[in-house]
Amino acid sequence: MSQAPPKHGDSVDPTPAQRLQPLVVNPEEAGQKLLQFLTRRLQGAVPGSALLKAIRTGQVRVDGGRKQPFFRLAAGQQVRVPPFQALPGQEAEGPHPAGPAGAAESEAPPPDAPPAPLPLTLLYEDAGLVAVAKPAGLCAHAGTRHPDSVADRLKALFAGAPFLPVLAHRLDKDTSGILLAAKSYAELRRLGDLFATGGVAKTYLAWVDGSWPGRGTELLEDSLERLDLAAGEVAGRKKIVRAGTAPSTGGTVGGTVGVSKLARCEVTPLLRKRAATLMQVRLLTGRTHQIRVQLSLRGHPVISDAVYGRKVRGVPMLLHALCLRLPERALFLPPAWSGPFALPETLIERLREALDA
Repeated sequence: MSQAPPKHGDSVDPTPAQRLQPLVVNPEEAGQKLLQFLTRRLQGAVPGSALLKAIRTGQVRVDGGRKQPFFRLAAGQQVRVPPFQALPGQEAEGPHPAGPAGAAESEAPPPDAPPAPLPLTLLYEDAGLVAVAKPAGLCAHAGTRHPDSVADRLKALFAGAPFLPVLAHRLDKDTSGILLAAKSYAELRRLGDLFATGGVAKTYLAWVDGSWPGRGTELLEDSLERLDLAAGEVAGRKKIVRAGTAPSTGGTVGGTVGVSKLARCEVTPLLRKRAATLMQVRLLTGRTHQIRVQLSLRGHPVISDAVYGRKVRGVPMLLHALCLRLPERALFLPPAWSGPFALPETLIERLREALDA
């Protein structure tokens, strides 16, 4: 007598040939939600809808029991997944590979060796985090128009790690400087909390057009709003403009309704040239394009900022994340500017001593 097919919601019991080894939660992965854990382990090869269905119908088991998609996993727990059907463009035979640490062996011939990771300079690394020296022109995360990114280079560099590093914040594509990535989920949450609560002191350098009128440190405060660019600009891009005087208020600017947010930073002129000023900027809030907008609003855009100023041929945008101070350490990275915008070594050492103090 043939066995009746499983009803909707029943756990699927694959044959021994199909059954996958359980995925063991590493200490670096502990604290993740079940759905999040599987998405990362399967590296996006299985659609989120399919993962949700498998979890909710009991085909995914944690230590032999059913769990909800947002159940938080502990180190050492075992997650058993069903043999997901091969996706379009993949081999039809056998279960879908479950990623590192527990996938079934495939009988197909091994693919060609992956290309060597693209270069990425690491400024600092410990058990929890890695600090990257991001060059100008490289995106933090890949997009439709920019397939290469710091995030992808980190994944390639740390391929096979228990927890692939995840960026804890971002820098604009044309901004250089220090980027932090977490090497465990617990560290990712810690860094996220620090950035959200002002627990990371962020200091930048920027060469701006013109002679800055002030001499000492000034507090800049603006209310900024994200708006669509005017007709004729690149579709889908956004620009930040001054939205008013009160923060976090709904308003209409240029025919577009948005929410304005308070942006605050401290600026100090360090060097002056005939038509340029080197500014030190300490961020007190973290708004999109904040430094670029606030300096531009005062008639001194960052040099070679094509959005809020003017692009200078052969010169990268001269904005650099110089120092990130965490509760346990300060990370410092001088900019690699050259020519007339190169910084004197005496100034670099003076900044290092002041920010390391």
